[in-house]
Amino acid sequence: MEKQKRYRLQVRGKLILFVSVLVFSTIFLLTAIFYVSLNRVYQNWIDSSYQSFDANIKTAVESIVSVLDANYKRYENGEITEQEARKNAEAIVRDTRYGDGKGYFWADTSTGLCAVHRNPDYEGKERYDEQDLAGNYYIRKLLENGSNQGGGYTNFYFTKPGQDGVFAKRAYTLKFEPYDWYISTGNYIDDIDGAVANYQKQKIFEILLLLGVSLSICIIGLFVLAVLLNRITAPLGPIAGRLKLLSAGDVHTPPVPVSQTKDEMEVLSYATDELITQMRDVVDDITIHLQHMAQGDMTLPVEKEFTGDFEPIHDSLLLIYRQLNQTLQAIHQSADQVSAGSSQVADAAQALASGAAEQAGTIERLSLSITEVSTKVEQSSANIEKATGYVEQTVGRVEESNAKMKQMLNAMDEIKTTSDEIGKVTQDIDGIASQTNLLALNAAVEAARAGEAGKGFAIVADEVRSLAAKAAQAARQTAVLVDNASKAVKDGMDTARDNADLLMDVINQARHMRELMETVERASREQTIAMNEVTCGISQISAVVQSNAATAEQSSASSEELSAQADLLREEVSKFKIVSQEVLGHSSGIK
Repeated sequence: MEKQKRYRLQVRGKLILFVSVLVFSTIFLLTAIFYVSLNRVYQNWIDSSYQSFDANIKTAVESIVSVLDANYKRYENGEITEQEARKNAEAIVRDTRYGDGKGYFWADTSTGLCAVHRNPDYEGKERYDEQDLAGNYYIRKLLENGSNQGGGYTNFYFTKPGQDGVFAKRAYTLKFEPYDWYISTGNYIDDIDGAVANYQKQKIFEILLLLGVSLSICIIGLFVLAVLLNRITAPLGPIAGRLKLLSAGDVHTPPVPVSQTKDEMEVLSYATDELITQMRDVVDDITIHLQHMAQGDMTLPVEKEFTGDFEPIHDSLLLIYRQLNQTLQAIHQSADQVSAGSSQVADAAQALASGAAEQAGTIERLSLSITEVSTKVEQSSANIEKATGYVEQTVGRVEESNAKMKQMLNAMDEIKTTSDEIGKVTQDIDGIASQTNLLALNAAVEAARAGEAGKGFAIVADEVRSLAAKAAQAARQTAVLVDNASKAVKDGMDTARDNADLLMDVINQARHMRELMETVERASREQTIAMNEVTCGISQISAVVQSNAATAEQSSASSEELSAQADLLREEVSKFKIVSQEVLGHSSGIK
């Protein structure tokens, strides 16, 4: 009884353990699901908070750039001067605040010069090579991210107004093209962490609450489960003890008394009694037949009848005798056939192994050839790629020459225009010289009329007329030189235009050559890929052929072993005593 009680406690403990694990697993799974969902919700909440801080600084920078654009358009429309527009822009960046007055902006140029900053110590300072405490060139990073389409974010370490020390900061930068300004603003990471700290505290509180509720449910469920299972499993002790004896092979000990519980326990105890009785009869009869079978006697008739679900045992014994007799006869015949066929299989397998070995050698040689071809194709592809690069460099150089030629044409146009202007000036000088000569002649006439008093004035008039004649002659010579220069410039412009047209044709042909080289390069790469695939396929075929050769050799060895086993099997089958086919078909004992 003590043994049964101990066993009953073990069964109850197992049931408690099973149901507890089931309940605890369910509660744990539900708790885990709730935890994951809760954590995801709070994490999304926190992530959205961080994203909102990023969105705020991005919106602030975009707004300040919009204001700067409006200010610059006022200058373009002539409403204000360039100096006033510049001064307004600096005031906008320096004085604009957001976020309770804590947020501010600053502007750096592409060279790293701090153009505008709320702190006068930074304004006008070259900061391109400055590093933060982490060793980052943060100004370079700000300029790099601000050059992206739509701006970009940058993490770095910086000072904080009103506090000592260095603080982590996340900034957003966007470029304002007219002044080459990179407008930036940012949030301090500790400010962001402080804003989301309440979310973290609330998240931890609700997780602890969830764990406390789950643990309470588990403890209460375990207590209720232990009480109920104690009442249910109490009658199982005696039945379990008897079934344990039955499981140990004891079919003769009387079963336990039938339990008068008016439930499944009573049915279980009654069924145990009937089971043990039938098991005793079945075991005795099966033991007799198995003893004869163990001695090689397959002729004992099956006479005992069984009831209920044990009835198939009678038919199964009959079938076993019949099938064993037929199987042993078939094995005897098959052993002879296997012995004869195994020799033929061994010869065929050996021939197959020889053929497979020859195929493996041929495929290996083919694989080496394809590998060489693939290597040459790869080298050709690399050479074509280099040639494509040279063509691209040539196109660039020719385009650069064409641009220089256009610049020369423009310069020659300016020279021609200047020459035309000089011609006009020369004509004006010639006219002035003619008028001066006429005035000098009139002055000489008047000096002659004046007599002795006008001699000095006559001498001056002669000198003026002489200078006017020299000026007219110089103007005519200059006109001739300017005309010759204009003709030379015109001829040079025609030649330059012809050269420009020729360079344009060269550019078009070089571009066409580059497109052809790129097409050839793509085709070469595709050939290289195809050759690699063929090489891989040949390697796989070679492996399969080698595997077939090894398999054929193993089959040959297995056939020889099979022949030996067939002889051994024939000897073993001859030890059994079986019924002939005629007796097997008409015997009443074996159907």
